[in-house]
Amino acid sequence: MATRPNPSGGTQPPQRSGTNRRMMTPPPASARKSTGSMPAAGGRKSSGAIPTAGTTPPPPASGGGGGNAAGAKGAQGGANAPRPVARLKTQGMPIKTKIVLAMCGLSVGVSLLIFAIVMIIATSSLESTIEQAGVGMLQQAEAIHRPYKAGLNEKGLIAYFSQPSNRDKKFGDYWQKIQDQWFSKTIPGCREFANWEQFKDDRVWVKCAAEVQSKEGASGLNDAQGYEIFGESWKDLRDLGPGGKLIEPQSPRRINESAMERVKHLFPNLFQRYKLDASRDSFARLKAKINEETDQSLIHHQAGLRKKIFSEFQKEFVADLDKMTTDESSQIRYVIFKIPANELPGFDAVTLQVISPTPTGTKLEVENSPPNTKTVGEGIEVDSGASVKGIPAYGFSESLGANESISIYLDRAEIQSRKSSLLWSILGISVVGIGLAILMAFLIGGSITKPLQVLMNDIQVISGGNFDHRPAARSRDELGIVARLLGDMATGLKSAQDVWLENQGRKHDLDIAKEIQENLLPKHVPRIAGYDVSAYYSPSKEVGGDYYDFFLVDKTHLGMICADVSGKGIPGSMVMMMAKALVSYEAQDNLSPRDIFCKVNRTLAKDIKRGMFVTAFYMVLDIPTARLTLASAGHNPLLLYRAATKQCVEVNPGGIALGFDKDGRLFERNMKEEVIQLQRGDRAVIYTDGVTEAMSPTGEEFGEERLQAITIQAATRSSAEYLTTLVNAIQGHAQTDDQHDDITIVTLKVG
Repeated sequence: MATRPNPSGGTQPPQRSGTNRRMMTPPPASARKSTGSMPAAGGRKSSGAIPTAGTTPPPPASGGGGGNAAGAKGAQGGANAPRPVARLKTQGMPIKTKIVLAMCGLSVGVSLLIFAIVMIIATSSLESTIEQAGVGMLQQAEAIHRPYKAGLNEKGLIAYFSQPSNRDKKFGDYWQKIQDQWFSKTIPGCREFANWEQFKDDRVWVKCAAEVQSKEGASGLNDAQGYEIFGESWKDLRDLGPGGKLIEPQSPRRINESAMERVKHLFPNLFQRYKLDASRDSFARLKAKINEETDQSLIHHQAGLRKKIFSEFQKEFVADLDKMTTDESSQIRYVIFKIPANELPGFDAVTLQVISPTPTGTKLEVENSPPNTKTVGEGIEVDSGASVKGIPAYGFSESLGANESISIYLDRAEIQSRKSSLLWSILGISVVGIGLAILMAFLIGGSITKPLQVLMNDIQVISGGNFDHRPAARSRDELGIVARLLGDMATGLKSAQDVWLENQGRKHDLDIAKEIQENLLPKHVPRIAGYDVSAYYSPSKEVGGDYYDFFLVDKTHLGMICADVSGKGIPGSMVMMMAKALVSYEAQDNLSPRDIFCKVNRTLAKDIKRGMFVTAFYMVLDIPTARLTLASAGHNPLLLYRAATKQCVEVNPGGIALGFDKDGRLFERNMKEEVIQLQRGDRAVIYTDGVTEAMSPTGEEFGEERLQAITIQAATRSSAEYLTTLVNAIQGHAQTDDQHDDITIVTLKVG
């Protein structure tokens, strides 16, 4: 914010909107700024709603609105003076008749309009509505078709088989049979395979492991060979005792073929089982034999694992479709998914095709009607004359590629039946609604207009000046609320002047308290050669709880204090005045801040209300030596800027707030005193928490870091310019004219 020149040579913090701070003596009560040797001050605007003291109060309202009975009688010309009553004559049709006719006409018109619209939609747009609904249902079926189509591949089938929800529920018994027949009863295979190659590798591993487990001494393998061939599972295999069984592994296993080739002579029975000779044939040939058996007899066999997985996969998918086609709330009666034969090798088109509901089997008698077929949307054919198993239907088909399509059929007879029922229901409801509307119009019209007429009579009486009259209406609807408000208004008018006069008296008392408080603050800042002293004070309310003061203890010592009373307004101001009087008395010829605070606390703690207290920081300046003697009664620390280091430090002697400890022993035990030596260019700042706790619109406090940064930034400036810079920063941070707390700052700079 911009600053303006100070008559004393410095600058003054900018004015806030709604306040008037200027250089003058004495200052008004609302705020005071002091820079240099003259205090800066300003006053708050008085509310525009209440006239200022000394103005002529408004005349009392006619009919008893004055502040007392005599005023009311004078305004009315006597207690028995006749009051005029407005007599209004109605013209034209009564309001009750208007309401009844309006409600009847509106009800009949709306009912007929709705019926006509529904009939038009039902007769001319039903086919379009059915088409849109059918297309939506076809898209719903297509959404179900996608996961089925996506699962028609090797990875999809294996993933379906490996799902935890399917393991035990759908494939538990079947997998156990595979384990016993194709793997080993004691060494199970792994079902967590990602492809058939892993499945086959795991079966080779199981076959070799079963051969080892079936012989004594682990087929002559030592541990080094076992770990090399079977991996980490060798330990469990080696330790497997008679009647024991390994747990099913979490991942497929694979034989180390090169290591197995070196010890193949230890597996003669396994080679013989596949009509091979371990001395002549390689392990690779044995593995090929086992894999060929796995492929032909286990995976791709007509009753093999692959067929079993597909059967369960399709069964689950068809079950979801059956829920949709057999649901009574659904209009879909049949669904057909045609899948090309090459989609999944080894399965023909009939096997891959899906028809729901399931009892229809793999065939469904469908008769299409080409003359009634049309294309809508993106390649969707609608057949309004189709029939399924001799039942009229709406057919919706979409081609997804060569020999691939989705078709759904809606029950046409059911749709037409519902259409007729809907039209008759609407017609019946419309007729009944019109009759009820006419009846309700008469009843409601009378109930509305009767209390309205009573209210009109009450208004006429009160508008004639009889403010003692109260409306008779006691209902809880809008009319009852208006009646109560009318009665409250009459009461309010009668007591308005009394309240206004009482507020004027309170404002006068508050102005006096504000003036007294201003007179207690120092009117001038001391001018001391070699030092630059300045102060700033701004209360958050008309009267505040902060104060500052200067005491010339003797010819060579100057006392300075900054204090903050808990609470604001009149109570805080009264405690502030009490604290000021005690400090002023005890500071005479007393160079010990600690002793002053101890004596003040003994008196103050006995007299102030429990829960109130005063924080204060007092320092005595030895003018010739530039030494400060400090004491703090629970106040913010002294901010000391050192010119030599160009840094700020906080000085905070120990102490608790004044008035907090009633007997004084705890206060005196904690009160400390400290002496610091000032150098040329040093600045000491004491302040209240209204500075650091000034809130931004986002709730962020101004804080000690900003205070220190501004103090360092304005280190070379005069005390008046420093206060201007600091106050501008506080106001810019808060971005509002409403202070959160009183703000008081006292600063001393060594020249």
